[in-house]
Amino acid sequence: MIKKREEKRVPFSKLIICKCGDEMHPGFAQDVSQHGIGIQSMQLPEINRKVRIALAIGSDSIMLDGQVRWTHEYTGALAAKPREIGVHIPRPSTDYLRLVAECSDHAKPRPAYELLK
Repeated sequence: MIKKREEKRVPFSKLIICKCGDEMHPGFAQDVSQHGIGIQSMQLPEINRKVRIALAIGSDSIMLDGQVRWTHEYTGALAAKPREIGVHIPRPSTDYLRLVAECSDHAKPRPAYELLK
């Protein structure tokens, strides 16, 4: 049986740079959680590969060290679509956790009475 995800993913769209060994590749963050980040990229690093991700927030950068946990590559008519990568971040920085919390606050649905105003 597949283990259920323990942490909720929150939508997050931002350009990133993913460093795998000596290679650096651009990508696009699609979601974040406290210990992970989902990325779309044209490159597909191997599972269990250690990566470093640079995430630009305003004029600062958040550096994340992680490990590729899963990948997904499309075939057929969707072969040109960017590949998807799931990266586990075992020791997230305080800045990253703050970013995830802010994204979570923005993603929460507003109460119905607020929508009527």
